[in-house]
Amino acid sequence: MTDSYRHRCGECGHRTAWGSQSRGEQAIAAHYAARHPHVVPGGMVEFRQGSSGCGSGCLIAVGVLVLFLVIAAATQH
Repeated sequence: MTDSYRHRCGECGHRTAWGSQSRGEQAIAAHYAARHPHVVPGGMVEFRQGSSGCGSGCLIAVGVLVLFLVIAAATQH
């Protein structure tokens, strides 16, 4: 997921664009160098919801797996 991260400045609230983690780290470091030159870069990293690639498909797969386990357990007796 190349566009899953956004970094937010801890001093002024500036946000980088959504992108890769390394690109966001570079962008926030450049921001701190330009706007807050004597401050150690800080802030927070946001992770875009739903960008993990595992949405409702994972929920369905887990549901089917649980159903198979219930059926297997019921047929053992």
